[in-house]
Amino acid sequence: MEIETTEIEDRGTEMMALARLVAFALESARSMDAEVVEFCLEKALRAVLDQIDEPSRMTLTSSDIMLMNRSALC
Repeated sequence: MEIETTEIEDRGTEMMALARLVAFALESARSMDAEVVEFCLEKALRAVLDQIDEPSRMTLTSSDIMLMNRSALC
């Protein structure tokens, strides 16, 4: 049972890291006016955020929230 809990926590941590990465890439695409890339990254960020469980969302920092709120998704 302890292994399952650890795996769930690891998955949440990895999904949060992925969301941060995609949000950062989205900001970079916006600053370069790369519209097609921006569109695809918005879709990717939405998909990642949909996969994050509630306990993992509780670990969001204010910087994470600010970065993700810059997108039209959140």
